[in-house]
Amino acid sequence: MSACHANTTACATSDKIVVLAGNPNCGKTTVFNLLTGAHQQVGNWPGVTVEKRSGNLQLGADKMAIVDLPGVYSLMGGGGEDQRVARDFLLDTPVNLIINIVDASNLERHLVLTAELLETGHPMLLLMNMTDEATARGWKLRCADLEKALGIPVVPMVARKNQGKEQLLQSMTRALQQRPQGQQVKYPLPVEEALQTLANTLSDQNAGRTRIAALRLLEGATEAETRQTQTLLKSLREQIQAISGEDPADLIMDRRFSWAQEMAALTLQRTGKAGLRESINHHLDRIVLNDWLGVPVFLLVLYLVFVVSFSGGNIFLDFFDQASAALLIHGVGHLLLIAGLPEWLVAVIAGGVGGGLNLVISFIPPIALTFLFLAFLDDSGYMARAAYAMDRLMRRLGLPGNALVPMVIGFGCNVPAIMGARIIEDPRGRILTVLMQPFMSCSARLTIYMAFAVVFFRSNGGQVVFALYVLGILVALLTAWLLGKTALRGEAMPFVMELPPYRLPSFRSVVLQSWQRLRVFLFRVGKVIAVIGLVLFILPGIGWTNQGLRSTDIDHSLLAQGSQALVPIFAPMGIQKDNWPAVSGLIAGAAAKEIVIGTLNGIYQRQNAADLMADYRHPDITGQLEDALHSIPANALTFFRTLDDPLGLAAMGSTSATEQASGAESATLRAIAAGFTPLSAFAYLVFVLLYVPCASTMGALRREVGWGWMGFSLLYGTGLAWGSSTMIYQIGTMALHPASSLAWIFGILGTFGLLVLALRMYGRRHDAHPARLRKQAAL
Repeated sequence: MSACHANTTACATSDKIVVLAGNPNCGKTTVFNLLTGAHQQVGNWPGVTVEKRSGNLQLGADKMAIVDLPGVYSLMGGGGEDQRVARDFLLDTPVNLIINIVDASNLERHLVLTAELLETGHPMLLLMNMTDEATARGWKLRCADLEKALGIPVVPMVARKNQGKEQLLQSMTRALQQRPQGQQVKYPLPVEEALQTLANTLSDQNAGRTRIAALRLLEGATEAETRQTQTLLKSLREQIQAISGEDPADLIMDRRFSWAQEMAALTLQRTGKAGLRESINHHLDRIVLNDWLGVPVFLLVLYLVFVVSFSGGNIFLDFFDQASAALLIHGVGHLLLIAGLPEWLVAVIAGGVGGGLNLVISFIPPIALTFLFLAFLDDSGYMARAAYAMDRLMRRLGLPGNALVPMVIGFGCNVPAIMGARIIEDPRGRILTVLMQPFMSCSARLTIYMAFAVVFFRSNGGQVVFALYVLGILVALLTAWLLGKTALRGEAMPFVMELPPYRLPSFRSVVLQSWQRLRVFLFRVGKVIAVIGLVLFILPGIGWTNQGLRSTDIDHSLLAQGSQALVPIFAPMGIQKDNWPAVSGLIAGAAAKEIVIGTLNGIYQRQNAADLMADYRHPDITGQLEDALHSIPANALTFFRTLDDPLGLAAMGSTSATEQASGAESATLRAIAAGFTPLSAFAYLVFVLLYVPCASTMGALRREVGWGWMGFSLLYGTGLAWGSSTMIYQIGTMALHPASSLAWIFGILGTFGLLVLALRMYGRRHDAHPARLRKQAAL
């Protein structure tokens, strides 16, 4: 499949370039999935994080590249990166056909964008989607009249029911041959004359680009680049004002909206009262958009997202983990030994590379279900209402309303939470939302909390775990508030969001959307996890000796040597020199929090003392696969029994249940009890909560906001984790060494104050360059 880029060489391997354009919630993604099926590619537009979707369609002898542009309300200005990407692609690419998708039940609003698309001069076809919604509202559609008025084909369709696909394909074939360009909106004569004058002064040879550039200048959506153009523009605006008595921008917008109103009136004929579906929409909105009920309903929906996505994902988690381990680690290791490879190479390939891939695969069930559930909510029309319901609360914190969706998803996994921040159009709000996610307690951290709770907080473990969750939320909100007042100063941009009708989601569309997002995780973020997993496999097996770098036991490995060297850094938070395995666990947690307890298990029990090749020489792959299959019904039973306890707090009442939930062996728990006190254990858990996110989260951070903000997140989070944990321990032990504790406490507070000053200076320096913020959000 050819990849489409925002330049004139886009889709060079395809015969034709067909673009899907329309407002958000017009059914564009459903149409894209119908046309391309599984032959899709998802990535980012060059230089920005706006999602790029392209796919192939073979229509007769023509091979077409179908490009799904971001949903926008306008091409002229005020729509952020999505709008810029859509406009630049349409103006810079030799598009063979634009398929403008409009919602037939909200025709007047959607035709405003149609007027602007006609200005590009590209051949165009109007796809009137959701005709069943219009019929349910008591409207009869006169598509032939609209087709005659616009001068382009008009195709009625219900994409989610696959109704009208054949007519669309036939119309596409004819449109590619006849190249219908349609009738552009005619503005008042003074405006048309000013547009012609401006067009003559602009050097661009592209007629569509020149006309749109002239329109944007007159509307004030962009600034003139030369002093000559500025002078001309000022003169033209004054002339129009003198002739019409109105501002040019008002004249243009009024004409565009009146044109859309005329076309909608020509097309829609009232035949009866609104039907049952309209009534259902009205009554549901009275609940979910209510000032008092909207927020509780939204939190309930997100609770269900949490339960279904991650508790439900646990049904298949052991299967994916055990089955992939049997095949990729033990199976590959066995084959490599039979092939005669040296044991060290077998260990690296099977244990390192295979183990890293096993780690990636274990993420699939919860993340896939997250994407599936979010796609379902989005297709149903609810997510737009959720953002509206939460907007008032989140704006008080300088965040848009839809920022809360990624926050709650972060309780399951920070990766889909960060990727979910793409729903936020405001670049500033998107960066703030992304930087909050590493502090949300993901499900992987819960295993660590449980292991320590069963040892130190058996009587009140539930309260301790709940306190850690709340602390993560408070730190996330404090971070957003602090950055919003310093480095990323500004107000939350109001977001315009159309409320689509409720509808039953298309199964095909939901599955394809989920798969595309999951594929991005597996093949992009997954690479980071696999590489770091390989590194952490090698380190415990090699060490620096008198003979140089040699294979050694774990007590003299690079992991042990490095951990022992780092122990003094963690001493102020209560970690003693002989407790270096706790530091190793933190190092392992940088790859994935899931392997912290596994690392402690391996170190404390000296698992490396056994023959590491035994499982490779005599693997029981069949038995492991059977165990993996048997885990599904057992985990399903557990899931249905604990629907009312998604955090697993009920397990705190039983030591055996908590040991099983945490994944920690008895020997590990005894070693934890010997190496920590309750106070140092709690400080350690706070560090686990706040410090450097896992490898997958780091990969998602880099991809969404760039290297700079990823680096800041790592340093800020790790510094905040160390400072918070140290203050907790020092306050708790102040009676033993008051002078030393006070020195640590005031030193940490002073350092935090210096950080705030540095962030304020950064924010002031960049206030004069708002374009940099847009660029940072798009890196």
